[in-house]
Amino acid sequence: MPGKCWSAVYRIAIMDWKRWIRSSRLIVCGILLIFIQIQIIDPMQEAAALMNSKLSVMEPFTALGNSGVIVLILPILFLVLMAGFPQKDDIELFYLIRCNKRVWVWGQLLLAILISVALILSLLVLSAIMLGGSGEWNPDYSVTITQFTAVFPERSGSYVVQLIPENLYNHMSLSSAVLHTGLLLFLYFMLLAMILLLSALMNQRLYGILTDGALILLGTVGCAMRTGWMWGFPMAHTIPWLHYTAYLRKPVFPLSGSYFYFLILDLLLFFACMLAAKHYQPGRKG
Repeated sequence: MPGKCWSAVYRIAIMDWKRWIRSSRLIVCGILLIFIQIQIIDPMQEAAALMNSKLSVMEPFTALGNSGVIVLILPILFLVLMAGFPQKDDIELFYLIRCNKRVWVWGQLLLAILISVALILSLLVLSAIMLGGSGEWNPDYSVTITQFTAVFPERSGSYVVQLIPENLYNHMSLSSAVLHTGLLLFLYFMLLAMILLLSALMNQRLYGILTDGALILLGTVGCAMRTGWMWGFPMAHTIPWLHYTAYLRKPVFPLSGSYFYFLILDLLLFFACMLAAKHYQPGRKG
């Protein structure tokens, strides 16, 4: 695209970003932080106190992306934050008059990227801050994570052990776990956003929401049952530890395969959006 088109893409994304950041929907992020404090931070702090050690500041975020409960909440939170995406109002009509439809689609794509990155980085930073005095900078897993069951074998089935299971720390360094958790969450969020964008371009917004909801629900059920068909849904590909057994080096499903899964689906949806943009009729509700 010419330079003027890229400038228009940037302006569209930034304008919608400013509208999104002022949205009352961000209140749900505060509710999520309370949930994280109760479900992630408090159990990890109690375990650290029993071990008389500190946690790594990166471990809570790793637990966020690998906990069965929280990893269900995160895509639902993303859907709530993306409610109304893309915006279909008078400002949208103004954009489409001033630029072509494909430029507008690129702007919405950039907006989805900004929101996804902002949410993931906020979770990383805020979860580290919420540790308070129980956390320290440590590029490796803390002894609380790696040795808790050895010191307290009677607690081997406790909830805190499941936050960062041995399937993860036996096969992947903490920095790699944080990187893969963040990247896979990003690709998952983009998949959900592209479905919403495509359905809006087809003036069938409700179908997009229902499709995203079905993907989240069925993926969660598959992961809970540990069935082979769970790999057909994005949820399983988002959780790094599901790719490994506790001790065997050979992965259950290659991590590279999950990246390939997301990239293929995201690209197909993007091209579908570009095709749908040619026939999109702005101003129609749906």
